[in-house]
Amino acid sequence: MVRVKDKQIILDDAEFELLKDFEEMELIPNREGIFLLIDKNKVLAEEGKQVCIDVPLIEEQHEVIEMITNGKLNELVEGVFEEKLNDKQKKALLELKASGKVFLFKLNETYKKGVYKVREETKELEPSKDKNAPKASEDFNAKEKLLPDYTLEVDGFVATKNNERARILSVEHKEQIEGKELFGIKSFEGIYYLVDGKLFEKYKSKIISLLEEKNNLQLEEIAKTINASNELVKIIIEFLKEDGEVLEKTKGEISFIQ
Repeated sequence: MVRVKDKQIILDDAEFELLKDFEEMELIPNREGIFLLIDKNKVLAEEGKQVCIDVPLIEEQHEVIEMITNGKLNELVEGVFEEKLNDKQKKALLELKASGKVFLFKLNETYKKGVYKVREETKELEPSKDKNAPKASEDFNAKEKLLPDYTLEVDGFVATKNNERARILSVEHKEQIEGKELFGIKSFEGIYYLVDGKLFEKYKSKIISLLEEKNNLQLEEIAKTINASNELVKIIIEFLKEDGEVLEKTKGEISFIQ
């Protein structure tokens, strides 16, 4: 994001990349809060003519944001991610970086390259499905996915065995975790889960009520009865085990602790 300090304009790397080939530029006010920055040579050459201004690549920006939001960690590494983009999407990525909507995240400053991330406030502005619509995991017949393919937006949770990705998720969502909007846990199998708070509370209550009545059930039987995916039930059972509310005597056999 461009900053102004003591009559100086301070650019980040992405903004500098956009402007590095221009020595002098004209700053032209457009309307309140909006300015045009035009190459001075272009202004002199086109003096007296109407200047045509290209609009931002909005559609391509949405495409890039979606790719980053749903992409796997190893696909979002700086230098790797750009290879997946066409020319317009590459320009859109520069626009997003310059505006601060997309940034490079490094868990450790010693890492040479970061991974692309979308700021949470940007995600909220993106066209999306009804936030109150059921998640894919709210269906017993939900198709089982590979762990990296689960997302908060679609499934209501993320899951990973990769310790580095788990740390990144914890740091990126720190405020939401502290505010109990998201809940995180690492299972005995070494899988780190981060689950939507409302989804967690909703199905936690259903599972406890069912176990209070039946006392001892198979995990799949619980999932079928409350119409939730096996993976979502497995996650919530992990929290209940940690809280001492249920016991898993054998794999998949859940008992309620009276």
